[in-house]
Amino acid sequence: MAANPNDEDFDEAPAFIDMNSAVEVPDDTNNEDTMMGDEAMVDDADEALASKLPNLNNESSSSQPVIDQSKATFNSHTDAVYAVASHYDASSHTLSIASGGGDDRAYLHHISTNTATNQLSQTTTPLSHPHTDSISCLAFNTPYITTDVSGKVQKNLLAVGCYDGAIVLYDAANGSLVQVLEGPSDVEWTCFHPKGGTVLLAGSIADGTIWMYHAPSKSCLQVFVGHEGGVTAGAFTPDGKLVASVGQDGTCRVWAPKTGMSKHVFRLMESMGGGDDGSPGPGLTCLAVGGGTDGKLAICGGEDGKAYVVHISGKKLVATLPHFEEQQQQSNGNNNNNNNNNNGDAMDDDAEAEPRSIEAVGFCPAAIPGTAHWCATGGVDGILKIWNLNTATSGGTAQLRQRCVREDVPSQSAGITRLTWHASLPLVICSYTDGVVGVWDARVGTMVGTLTGHEDMINDMSVSFVEGSGVGVVVTGSDDKMVKMFEYNP
Repeated sequence: MAANPNDEDFDEAPAFIDMNSAVEVPDDTNNEDTMMGDEAMVDDADEALASKLPNLNNESSSSQPVIDQSKATFNSHTDAVYAVASHYDASSHTLSIASGGGDDRAYLHHISTNTATNQLSQTTTPLSHPHTDSISCLAFNTPYITTDVSGKVQKNLLAVGCYDGAIVLYDAANGSLVQVLEGPSDVEWTCFHPKGGTVLLAGSIADGTIWMYHAPSKSCLQVFVGHEGGVTAGAFTPDGKLVASVGQDGTCRVWAPKTGMSKHVFRLMESMGGGDDGSPGPGLTCLAVGGGTDGKLAICGGEDGKAYVVHISGKKLVATLPHFEEQQQQSNGNNNNNNNNNNGDAMDDDAEAEPRSIEAVGFCPAAIPGTAHWCATGGVDGILKIWNLNTATSGGTAQLRQRCVREDVPSQSAGITRLTWHASLPLVICSYTDGVVGVWDARVGTMVGTLTGHEDMINDMSVSFVEGSGVGVVVTGSDDKMVKMFEYNP
């Protein structure tokens, strides 16, 4: 039977390409929308993040002792921890954790629970590949593995991405090296295909490309080229048929994994332009997919303080969410034109300097009753906002249901770095720049729990859920060089 050229299902028998023959592929939308050294790269990234985060040195809270509520702590790293990933295996009562940081090292940790005594035991395995730059991202394929066509169960893998460009696969059970993949100039993010976990995506900031690999054969399948700047985030859609990515060029792009072709380009921030000195305008920072009852919505967070919700298959902008709140400034009543002009210039400078970037976004799981069209945005302003997309029309704004602001810290002194919706309850779990994890009830906008223990900014967070119990297992990596595991029981 001849193949249907319109069939976008992932190719079960992919044709591999020569990585050296990767070329830029044209956009098939018919114009619908019209290294430096290693130390320099890390320093630039740190400075860029620091410039967006308000008042990280919160003197009012630093004098107070931090109560450590974690169930387990790993102190293997000698520098800040930038990336964590986790997976909980209910059958063996074992939590697998991967961590990587500024010390150019990655580790595999396991925490096991003795069900008879309820005691925890933990192990740490240093991962062997000698990296020459900071670890940027980690991913397990364990949640997605199935049997292949021959009936063989695929191997549990851990993927480690690094700013030195290395993508390294390890056995997730024992940490043994499986393969080092050739890829982009640097690796900013990575994720596995949700149907089988045998295909891996990796995106680059330095060269603006996305690479796709077939893990069992250790071969490159596609190189997606088209972003006009670094690719800050990407993911497969839940059905695995499409890839979505966002970048510093302000676009969200949709790709066909089977052909490598661009299906659509959402130019969400094109009107923002660049600076007078030729510097790029604000870009997109984060991405979440799988929203809506059909799972085809994606939400993109921007440095302009807005989030954009798009329908990937319908190629439509569904909503623009104004997360950032312009600060109202009072006039001093001076009618002097020169003074008014000077004050206006100063206000403009202050507005430009004020941090407004959205750093985390997410959709409420559709299975939670009454919340199928909700989403969340979290910014460097420290505010979590809950939106109802049911009210959005023709790309306009949506109903702001809740504005969640911490009362235990001064305004905007602790920004949000990550957020995750609870798997079965209308709760949002957020990590903050002051080292705190907060749990919010999205229905009423109140904080219902805090998890403390870190003494510095949380850079990454991974949450697993114990099926049937509602317990959330929260893993965090921080600038204090620690990896911590918390349990939250609603």
